[in-house]
Amino acid sequence: MQANRAGRGEPVSVLMLTIGVLAAPAAWLLQICAGETIVAHTCFPHDMPLRVPLSSAIGWSVVGVSGMTLIVGALGTWLAWRNWRRLNRAGHRQTPATVDTKVEGEAFVARVGLMASGLFLFALVATDVATGLVSACM
Repeated sequence: MQANRAGRGEPVSVLMLTIGVLAAPAAWLLQICAGETIVAHTCFPHDMPLRVPLSSAIGWSVVGVSGMTLIVGALGTWLAWRNWRRLNRAGHRQTPATVDTKVEGEAFVARVGLMASGLFLFALVATDVATGLVSACM
């Protein structure tokens, strides 16, 4: 059955489907966790808040992490869109006599992945904007 689907030009591997669903949310989670850790380490050493960070490179560190996670989130969103588009086309080519429920299920997962990726890509951009507007040790 898998060989027939691959021969018709509609396949989306399970790995690509999974990456499309999880890349943007994972990138946002990494951005939040890594950014908070970097800031906490340089602004609150030994549980004593500072007005100025210990390292002057904290801004570039947070910007670097934010940039990398934004790229990963954008690539994940693009992959989710590509998966959805391919599976949507495959679903439209089906006739009532040749309905493949696996394609329909994969199309549903791709649609959910596209919606989640769009939401988390927006969250990545919003977090980047907030990082640029707010001082690190405030």
